[in-house]
Amino acid sequence: MSLAVIILAAGKGVRMNSQLPKVLHPILKKPMLCYVLEAAQKMEPEKIALVLGHDSELVKEAVSDYPVEAVIQEPQLGTGHAVLCCEDAFQGFSGDILILSGDVPAISFSSLREFTDSHVKNGADLSLMSTLVEDPGGYGRVLRNTDGEVLRVVEDKDATADEKKENEINTGIYCVNSSFLWESLGGLDSENSQGEYYLPGIVDFCVSRKRRLLAFSLADPKEVSGVNSREQLGEAEKTMRQAINRRHMENGVTIEDPETTYISDSVSIGRDTTVCPNTYIYGETSIGDGCRIGPSVYIEDSRIGNNVEIRFSSYLTGCEVENGVVMGPFCHLRPEARIKDGAKIGNFVEIKKSEIGVGSKVPHLSYVGDADIGDGVNIGAGTITCNYDGVNKHRTVVEDRAFIGSDTMLVAPIRVGKEATTAAGSTITKDVSPGALAIERAGQKEITGWAERKRIKKEKS
Repeated sequence: MSLAVIILAAGKGVRMNSQLPKVLHPILKKPMLCYVLEAAQKMEPEKIALVLGHDSELVKEAVSDYPVEAVIQEPQLGTGHAVLCCEDAFQGFSGDILILSGDVPAISFSSLREFTDSHVKNGADLSLMSTLVEDPGGYGRVLRNTDGEVLRVVEDKDATADEKKENEINTGIYCVNSSFLWESLGGLDSENSQGEYYLPGIVDFCVSRKRRLLAFSLADPKEVSGVNSREQLGEAEKTMRQAINRRHMENGVTIEDPETTYISDSVSIGRDTTVCPNTYIYGETSIGDGCRIGPSVYIEDSRIGNNVEIRFSSYLTGCEVENGVVMGPFCHLRPEARIKDGAKIGNFVEIKKSEIGVGSKVPHLSYVGDADIGDGVNIGAGTITCNYDGVNKHRTVVEDRAFIGSDTMLVAPIRVGKEATTAAGSTITKDVSPGALAIERAGQKEITGWAERKRIKKEKS
């Protein structure tokens, strides 16, 4: 089967009441248009044409990683006109063209494959995807005769009172023989309430020419729900989130409360991992087997090993966590943090662009940035790597089995040798030799009678 795809994404989305183009509004932190593009890519088409109009440069930038040919619709004269704008881009193509809408993000690859296979099997010139809904308001209706044959599609604004009672709707998804598509588009007119060239008019053209028309009914209407408002955006995200969570649970993941768990479709999670409530896992994240994540944890673009525990209110972005690590509560791993096997990152600890070695501990209230921490190191509470001098960032190196006392300031660039110790409360500005104890403290003084002097001064004032 020779297949190409056209995706319509030129609409302004007035009801979104936003400066952002409608198709770029995110669902699980990814523009809704990207879901449609990814489903289309899985069809392995020869070409994908993306029809753009309002804010076309913004949309092109957002999808620059996808192999699409942008076609500009200017002015916007309706969906039929939008598809017609692609005719030059398909010169020389003789196959079937799948037409999708950029604001129908929940459509699945499996449904599209079933639809196009049915189109080919039945030798149709035109196939349209329909579905049954309880409330068809706002959607075009599919009208059939008593034998169940499709007569035409009528837009909601042009439908009569009786026609509006029909609950079979047109989803706006079509598969059309390319030569018939360009022929039928040439026969469209704009004699309707909007004064536009409606793409569903090709159905009337097909019926009037007695060409082969197939109406493919999709069982789940949620897959083809369009997004035209913030409310519908929320409904689409819920639909997609439920499907993603269901897939993970079928694969052996425990999600304690799917209603409060948000997971991107690009995330992978291993068996026997438990995801607790109010947890968000986004982007290119992978989580291994036997982990416990949450509650109230945020993870994005990170790689988590096996048997890792990430406790309450921890925040991870762009980092790598190896096996058997325990983290949190209230820890923050920033990009390029790498936590190696068996390490412990405690409460109110921030790690940035640093490696924490095997079995090392940063138990609480510390900042480690631009550092290489060896194996078996203990970082005392309140320790800070002073990595920034106001102009440049510098690295700190702490070698294996060193002991960093509480409230130590490590002023980079600096190296603390193997099995060395820094005394609590020290500001370390010079390298520490292996096995040595480094102490930097002012001498302690005691002023007697201080409290009495303060009392007298207060009484006089």
